[in-house]
Amino acid sequence: MWKRPLQVISLLSLMVSSADALTLEETLQSAFQKNETVAQSRQQVVQVEEQISQAKGLVYPSLSLEGSHLIQPKPSDPVAAQFFPERQTTVNFALVQPLFRGGREFAAIRQRNNLLEAQKQAQTQNLIKVYVDVSSAYLDVLAAEQDLKNLNEQREIYADRVKKLQTRSRRGESSATEVLTAQSTAAALDAEAQLVQSRLTSARENLAVLSGVPVDAPLVDKQGETTDIKLRPLEDYLARIEESPEVKSVKEQLEASDEEVSIAKGGHWPTADLLGNYYLERPDGFTKDLKWDIQFKVSIPLFEGGLRSAQVREAVSKKSVADLELARLRRSKEAEMRSLYQNVRLRADQLSALKKSAELAEKNYKTVLRDSHYGLSRNIDVQMALTDYRSIRRTYDQTRFQARLDLIKLESSALYLPAVVTKEM
Repeated sequence: MWKRPLQVISLLSLMVSSADALTLEETLQSAFQKNETVAQSRQQVVQVEEQISQAKGLVYPSLSLEGSHLIQPKPSDPVAAQFFPERQTTVNFALVQPLFRGGREFAAIRQRNNLLEAQKQAQTQNLIKVYVDVSSAYLDVLAAEQDLKNLNEQREIYADRVKKLQTRSRRGESSATEVLTAQSTAAALDAEAQLVQSRLTSARENLAVLSGVPVDAPLVDKQGETTDIKLRPLEDYLARIEESPEVKSVKEQLEASDEEVSIAKGGHWPTADLLGNYYLERPDGFTKDLKWDIQFKVSIPLFEGGLRSAQVREAVSKKSVADLELARLRRSKEAEMRSLYQNVRLRADQLSALKKSAELAEKNYKTVLRDSHYGLSRNIDVQMALTDYRSIRRTYDQTRFQARLDLIKLESSALYLPAVVTKEM
């Protein structure tokens, strides 16, 4: 009578649990919103944008309101007193327009623009790192849950096996040693399950720290147990080295170093400024009726102790370092992609072999277990078959999740990213 309502309630509970489970995409969205590293990189972009505004401000004119009040002893000479009154009050608007700085001002703006692009690429690097780290933590949780599930299934099998052996022992069909051996293996499985549970707890805590999701939030594996790894040709990955944020960032830093050379060389050039004043109040005397003045000012550097030449040599050296770093990074990225590609390809082959091995091991275990009911196989044969199946199955599951992580690392290294990541760029 109550069986069907209970089945309905159980089904509804399962549907609610599945609906509340977090996918990898949802976990990544939480990480991008709550991760401090991502927020810091965004603020660093804002800082460089403001530095560009500051550099542009050096090109624009500056206007200020100035005022002064001077008190001095009255000159004894009546003529001098006309030029230098005892009290002098001056209030004026002062305008300064930079005209020429040896091109340094415009080189500084270009340099800041290069640094802005470099910082944006650094932000992309941080997003990719968070993507890989969160994916790794997410898959660690799924792997531990799968491992615990496998162990619990085997614990149930051994619990049933112990009961049957105890029954057979009471009938004199099995020895006490067989019962004790099965009980020992069951106890070992219990201990192993506790270790895996501890690993699962640590994995969940790590995921919570990285993404901000609740530590007990259920996760769903949308990919399931599929082992299909879609690997592009190696040439496709290598062709995208120049598009990687690391290489782009160093390229922009190289351009910024080139502009720094221009800034340093600009120090050898003269500077020119246009200065103007409009007086609201002037001291009594001959200048009282002069309401404004304009001044053209030129400064030619003649000797500064070798300062400018040293700055030029330093800037040229920095440019050489950036050039060498770009060459090193290109080689490093190529080696990294080749290594990741080889890992993923080998994982795919390993998965195919492990899947077949796990299927055969399961079939062998079930066959040996069935034969043991008819006295055709010994208890030790059952234990060995189950141990082999357990070991191969766990290796297969761990390799399955590791292969997915290796593929994520390879794809992200070549900037093949899911939409949840690209929309944050």
